[in-house]
Amino acid sequence: MQFVLEKKISILILCFFTSLSFLYSQCVTQVVVNYVTVLPNGDVTISWQPSPDAGIVSYDIYTVNPITSANDSLTSAGAGSTTITIPYDTIVKYQITELGVAANCGGTNSPIGNNYHNVIELTHTIDICAASATLNWNAYDDFNSGLNVAYEVYISINGGAYALVGNTTNLTYTYFGLNQGTNYQFYVEAIENNGTGPFTSTSNVIDVTGNFLINPNFLYEYTATVIDSSHNQVLFYVDTTADIREYVVKRALANDKIYTTIASVPDFKGMNPLVEFNDYEVDAQNFSYFYQIYAVDVCNQTKFISNEGRTIQLSVESDPINAINTLTWNQYEGWQGNVNRYEIYRSTDEGFNYEFLTTYSIPGDSIMTFVDNVYDLIEGTGTFCYKIKAIEGVTNHVDNLPIANSTSNEDCVKHEPLIYIANAFNPGGDNNPTFKPSAILFDFTSYLFVIYDRWGKPVFETSNKDEAWNGQYFNAGPDMPLGAYVYVLKLNSTNGEEFVKRGTVTIVR
Repeated sequence: MQFVLEKKISILILCFFTSLSFLYSQCVTQVVVNYVTVLPNGDVTISWQPSPDAGIVSYDIYTVNPITSANDSLTSAGAGSTTITIPYDTIVKYQITELGVAANCGGTNSPIGNNYHNVIELTHTIDICAASATLNWNAYDDFNSGLNVAYEVYISINGGAYALVGNTTNLTYTYFGLNQGTNYQFYVEAIENNGTGPFTSTSNVIDVTGNFLINPNFLYEYTATVIDSSHNQVLFYVDTTADIREYVVKRALANDKIYTTIASVPDFKGMNPLVEFNDYEVDAQNFSYFYQIYAVDVCNQTKFISNEGRTIQLSVESDPINAINTLTWNQYEGWQGNVNRYEIYRSTDEGFNYEFLTTYSIPGDSIMTFVDNVYDLIEGTGTFCYKIKAIEGVTNHVDNLPIANSTSNEDCVKHEPLIYIANAFNPGGDNNPTFKPSAILFDFTSYLFVIYDRWGKPVFETSNKDEAWNGQYFNAGPDMPLGAYVYVLKLNSTNGEEFVKRGTVTIVR
């Protein structure tokens, strides 16, 4: 009986001392966290100060559950540890943004409370129009020294060494000057005590690739040409790989060269690089025009301005007396290969069936002049129409575009039939034995030549342009007496115009 009582007393004493030991090893001091920082590979390191509590078995790492907001135990570090690194995979898997530390004294942990440090999460947005990246991050407001935190922004270009690119106390920073095809990496470092330290925290690293607007490498106005008196056509060649929203067409009169916007041609995927624009609001008969094209990107910025192109305006003046036509036109301007030559084309049937007339070499003057002698051209209606075609000089165009050409407006002049009629003739004599009109005649549908005596009675009439009056009554009767006679010549041209000439002729012997 005494043995049993002694055993119970021993157990009670053991329990008492075990209880005292348990109470003695409790962790009651909150662990002071120095910082949480992200490593370049995405792992996260947390650093803390050693706990003053006795009997520490380990340090337990906690994170805040993103769904329940509970303190979830994540991993542990040895009793002598002051840092631990959490792998990136774990960070991503558990959506970790906050880390805290509690001391474990073999059964109890020190309190955590709000002693969590946030990871700095760096994000960015791209402004393709400004070729810039704006970095944004959450505040690191967990330093024990307080909220007086400075941030340094670091950059690495194409895998090079990181360099400090900016300082700020804000939570945003914009980097300008991103280049197409260049790779950039950024991270932000928070430094306590307004940048004096000693503790810091770095963010994750973000990649920014300069895949921005592609600017055009070329924009070439291929040609500006006249289609008709109220229609000019402009062809321009574009870089379809560029990020362009529209091509703005500008026009100016050559005599003042004040450009105004007249239209825009939208850019679209799969478009033909040789763009055709038709301008129907012109007076090409009387004016020459300059055209120029502006390439505008989606940011409404003009990225390329083409060369100029000037249309050819032709004017023709007729000189029926000397049977010549004088052509005057301006030079074509704007080609990469300049102008090699001008080709002159002429039509004698009122603008149909143009035929090559001659080549005109280029003088130094800006105004060209050519004189066309039409004395021997007695067929047709008397209407002469002309066009000028400029041919570009040999040059190496982008994408091997062929040599360009540009055609002027059409200009026409009218020559009346030139009719020469003698005022006297000597029937049967050595000189002027017969009487008929001598003329430069164009094609006609009717011919009537009538001669009247002084009393208005016809004495000769013919519709044969080759038949002459011999001075006899209708060329078969008696000789007509000496004196003056009245003649009337009527012609109808192929286009319906009537020409009438009246006069007198005297028979002399």
